[in-house]
Amino acid sequence: MAIVPLKQTITVTKAAELDGWAKPTPGEEITLKARVTEETKIVTNAAGEEAVTSLRILLDKLADVSYDDVITYTNELDVTVKRKPLSIAPKRMLSGLAIVTEVYV
Repeated sequence: MAIVPLKQTITVTKAAELDGWAKPTPGEEITLKARVTEETKIVTNAAGEEAVTSLRILLDKLADVSYDDVITYTNELDVTVKRKPLSIAPKRMLSGLAIVTEVYV
C-alpha cells in the first residue's frame, strides 16, 4: 500500500535500443498508478543544471523509470503532457527501503 493515495495513472514508454543516430527508439509501454501534481518548479536535472518542470509525479516504492523513458500524463481536462523525466529521486526510510519515487517532468 502506498504512503500517499495514487489516484492518477501515467504511461511510461521504455527506451529500447539505439537507432542509427544514437537516439533511443520507443519500447514497451507500462501503465503505473501515480500521484501527479501540476506545478511549476525549478529542479536540478541529471546533468546538474537547473530546469523548469511542470509536473511532480509520485510513484509507489522504487519505480522502474529512467531518463531515456517518455512519460505521458493526461489530466481531467484532456490536456496531455508527454516528456522525458528531468529529475528522478527515490525517497527512502531509515531502513533504506524506497517508499516513493519522485519524478519531475
